Amino acid sequence: MFRGINDLSGRMLELYKMRRDGSYFDQQQFLHMLREEEAATAENRAVEREGRAFSVRAEEAERANEYEIARDWRQAQISVHVKAEQDRLDRGFENSPFSYSPEELHDLVSEQSGGGSRPVLLVAPYFDDEKNSAGNDDGPQAFRVAIRRAWLNSPWAGDVACFDGAMKRPLRNADADILLLQRALRDLPVILVYGDVQTGRRVWPTLVAWNMVEAQDFRSIHINFPHLSLPVESADEEARRSSRLAFEDELGESTAVTVAVLAEWFHLARYGRRPRLHETLPADRGLERRAAALGLTAAYEVAVDRGRISVHEARVEQAALFRAAGLHGEARSAAMSVIAPGAAEYAERLTPDVLRRLRDVVAEVGTPDQAAAAGRLLEDAARRSTMRSLGW
Repeated sequence: MFRGINDLSGRMLELYKMRRDGSYFDQQQFLHMLREEEAATAENRAVEREGRAFSVRAEEAERANEYEIARDWRQAQISVHVKAEQDRLDRGFENSPFSYSPEELHDLVSEQSGGGSRPVLLVAPYFDDEKNSAGNDDGPQAFRVAIRRAWLNSPWAGDVACFDGAMKRPLRNADADILLLQRALRDLPVILVYGDVQTGRRVWPTLVAWNMVEAQDFRSIHINFPHLSLPVESADEEARRSSRLAFEDELGESTAVTVAVLAEWFHLARYGRRPRLHETLPADRGLERRAAALGLTAAYEVAVDRGRISVHEARVEQAALFRAAGLHGEARSAAMSVIAPGAAEYAERLTPDVLRRLRDVVAEVGTPDQAAAAGRLLEDAARRSTMRSLGW
């Protein structure tokens, strides 16, 4: 720009001199020369401008081309990833033992369990080792109806939510299928019942539960039951059906009792609720009543550790369970830890109902003096309760 100003100043000086000293012809010739130079300069500027515009257009075209290439590459990558993810989801759903995506299954089970406030029972059809994958997946849902109905008709059905229809096939992949379920329902209390049929003769029931108790040692429970023998086939269709139904009823009832024991553990350890299974089982199932009572004694240790109930209340309830299980020595030992002289101040904090159970246990398994001591604890508690109700 400064050079152009200097050139213009020089030309103006020459033009001034030419007008002052030169002839008219010289002046016209000089003006013609100036016009030619200006035209050449204008043409050069136009060429330069066009060159710069062409360079800009070329750069823009190159950038646009690079953008389109990058965009196409990104779209191709996205398409590949989407296809791979879709293939993975399709394979996962095809191989999955449940009927929903893991996220959908978690939401459904969480809703059934009240956000984990009670366990959920899942029942998978039994796997028959004499059938191929298609035969197992599309075949009859072996034992599923018997187990589900046995639970729904039990007195403890409200302790566990039965969610039928979640399992679409037998667990033919066994451990892998269980792992998929535990991943999908990792933070929910679940009881899963499944099993195998071996050569059409033996039935192997299995139960897996997780998150039943908030303790690392009880994070997952795996119970393998002894095998049961299927009824021998009969030529009489009615006899064959009757024996099969009797077998399935027995399988369903035994499974329901085991589920009820786990439910008692859950509600005792989570809420401090007193077990009642051993009291509600029919009287003719004495062995199962004793086994249920004995199996629940350890649950009180977890409840105490979680602060659900006091140590002394737990000892009273354990004494009652030991008595129900027929273990009078253990019942007496647990009861004596409550009525011992050094424990009297803690026993006074127990409710009359708990002290009444203590008195009943000691009256059966203890000495007369021990029974009298337990009776005095109950009388003192009843007197305090009466005085409080009268405002004294």
